[in-house]
Amino acid sequence: MKISIVGGAGVVGSTSAYRLAQEGIASEIILFDVRRKLAEAHAFDIEQAVTHRAAKRVRAGEVADTGNSDLILLAAPEHNEAFFKPEHFAAHASHVLEIVKQVLSESPSAFWIVVTNPVDPLVYLIHRELSVPRNKVIGLNYNDTQRFRWAIRKVLSAPSTAVDAFTLGQHGRTQVPLFSSVRVDGKPVSLSSDEIDAIRREATSFWARWAEWNPGRTTGWTTAESIGEIVTAMASGETPVVPCSICIQGEYGLRDVSLGVPVRLAQGGVKEIVEFPLQPGERKALEASADAVREMIKAYTQRT
Repeated sequence: MKISIVGGAGVVGSTSAYRLAQEGIASEIILFDVRRKLAEAHAFDIEQAVTHRAAKRVRAGEVADTGNSDLILLAAPEHNEAFFKPEHFAAHASHVLEIVKQVLSESPSAFWIVVTNPVDPLVYLIHRELSVPRNKVIGLNYNDTQRFRWAIRKVLSAPSTAVDAFTLGQHGRTQVPLFSSVRVDGKPVSLSSDEIDAIRREATSFWARWAEWNPGRTTGWTTAESIGEIVTAMASGETPVVPCSICIQGEYGLRDVSLGVPVRLAQGGVKEIVEFPLQPGERKALEASADAVREMIKAYTQRT
């Protein structure tokens, strides 16, 4: 498997490259970034770091070097909160689509994982504007589910591997935690209102904490772990159910939008979208989340 990472010199790009290189599933990992010297440094460091685990090649490159990639990770440009505002999204999306177009021309059959924010409207536009099949492009919102599970474990004092739960909807903003589907040790859990409030506070306070810390970087390690789990499972032929942003064509009663929903992955792409039963409040929240994403898509279409 050849993997190319667009934005390979950034926090997400470099941490993801390291995570994937550790697995030994890639024959080659290309780090493409306008900061070529920094990409070279990361590639050099990563290749040496994993020598004892996997004899794989990691190198920096240009667009042409990404040719014939099996997987492309889009992690550029760097995160900016302003891009989530419809009035700023259109120009940002145009820039991102231009980058995608160049790389896509070198690898027309590649599977895309979009990490660049805002994930959801970008996945939709890559599918619609650049004709990438919907089973060939997903957006990473697994982090939201990971944080939801972390909050459940913390509030319930459950073992770290015992919790199974999912978050649907828009990445990070109007996400919909499915409290009705929480399981611990494989069994459904009835949560009290106090427990639900505590879990919600833990899960959603992340953004405020991160803004307060103002670390000057995004969540590279959490993102890299999510990407590593997804790609490793796909490469091994497993078909795990994971939450990913994908273009919706009638599933969950929604259309003309990309949202985080449970999908089953296989080698080469998305095998199916899994529809969980939702409580009325969860369904209403998911519809509101879809509307928020559509507002950003609308801002782009009106500008162009």
